[in-house]
Amino acid sequence: MSAMRTLFVLAACLLLAACAAAAQRMQMEREELAIYQSHAGEPVDQVRTFRMHGWQAVADRSLLLETRLNQWYLVDVFGPCQGLQFAHTIGVRAAMNMLRARFDHIVVDGQSCRIESIRPVDARAAREEIRELRRQQ
Repeated sequence: MSAMRTLFVLAACLLLAACAAAAQRMQMEREELAIYQSHAGEPVDQVRTFRMHGWQAVADRSLLLETRLNQWYLVDVFGPCQGLQFAHTIGVRAAMNMLRARFDHIVVDGQSCRIESIRPVDARAAREEIRELRRQQ
C-alpha cells in the first residue's frame, strides 16, 4: 500500500509540474505576442510581390512572415489555427503574388486559416526586447 501511495504522490507531482510548465509557456507566449504587437505598424490590406522567405509562429492565431530579407509582417488569422505553434511547415494560399487580408489563407496540416490582418513589424527590435525580457527573468 505504501508503494501505491508513493506512486500516486509522484504522479501527482509530475502532473502539477507539467501544468506549471504549460502555464509558464502560455505566459511567455502572451508576452511575446504583446511585444510583437507593440512593434507592429498599422494594418495593410495587401503585400504586393509577396514571396515567403521565412516564418515564425507567435500564438495560435498569429505568426510572423518574412517576405524579403528582414521585411516581416505580423499576420493574424480568424480564430485559432490548430497546430500553428507546433507546425514544421506552413503554406500560403494567395493569388497573383499578393498576400491579402480577409481573402488569403495560411495552411497548416491541411487546415486553411483565413488571414484577418497583416501588419508590418520591426521584428529585429521586437526580438531584442524579447531577449532582454528573458535575461531579466
